[in-house]
Amino acid sequence: MYKSFEAFMERIVDYAGLFPPADLSLESALINYETYRRSSDVWMLSRFIIPVSKLQELSPYGESLFTEKKPWDFSVLGKRTETLSEFSAYLDETVAAMEQLHTVYPGSVTTDMFEIALPREVVFANDQSLVAEACRITEKHFGDDSTLPGSVFFEAYFEESWQKDISEILKGIEVHNNQPDEENGIHAGFKLRCGGVEKRAFPSIEQIAFVIRQAKEYNVALKATAGLHHPVRHYAEEVQTKMHGFFNVFGGAMLNAKFGLSQKNLEQILRDEDAEHFEFTDVGFKWQEWSLSVEEITKLRNEVITTFGSCSFDDPREDLKKLQWM
Repeated sequence: MYKSFEAFMERIVDYAGLFPPADLSLESALINYETYRRSSDVWMLSRFIIPVSKLQELSPYGESLFTEKKPWDFSVLGKRTETLSEFSAYLDETVAAMEQLHTVYPGSVTTDMFEIALPREVVFANDQSLVAEACRITEKHFGDDSTLPGSVFFEAYFEESWQKDISEILKGIEVHNNQPDEENGIHAGFKLRCGGVEKRAFPSIEQIAFVIRQAKEYNVALKATAGLHHPVRHYAEEVQTKMHGFFNVFGGAMLNAKFGLSQKNLEQILRDEDAEHFEFTDVGFKWQEWSLSVEEITKLRNEVITTFGSCSFDDPREDLKKLQWM
């Protein structure tokens, strides 16, 4: 494998086997993840995504799976809320559940990432100060406990006023992240949903490009979720629409971070369905005239676009093998 490909794909998949379309039982998903952790492809595997509500259900499996020698990495997923007060109360439950997990399995699990939708009243208020307040509330709950998440990715919605909504949210996140270090216990990012189990769940090329460019403007890190099972954009019969590819989204985000691409040029990358146009070598990654070195890819994967949640770890690997990248 080329060095640029390894840098591009390192720890890129957060395993979400509990969620549709896989929709596995907790036991089956845990067994799958442990199998992947023992495979030669583990270098592409990142965290196990688990809802807060299922943390207490881990106890029957913990003794056999969780060890200090090789801790399990969890990204904890919160539920949707309507108001800031409901959001705050829910975070009380979240902290209690995570603290209990660490009490039972000290040193054997990590919960360094938290994913949650912003309360609807915050998303549609078009008020960046409310977004910053949601970040502050989250920070207050997590405090300086190193076992609790230091990275929090907030999700929003693509509805009628999505451009204005997304811009205000990213501005609010920027305000929070620019606090003095001694006041900043969490680093906030934006969670970009790229699909789902039905056609209407897939955002447009225009919407994804807009989020990527706005995230660069406000220096907000992204993580992706849903709809990115495959490397390159393609038509999927099961959802009757085109699914986005992780080469497209991650490559586009990183190239935009370096070159400040126009909306049109970024949309070209996101729209490309030819796998041969995405070039990997030991020197770097390239799409048309734009390229990234191995060192730049490593840096941008940490700072610009981190991972994507996928209910399958097999689909991405099978496609990559067909494309002879693995």
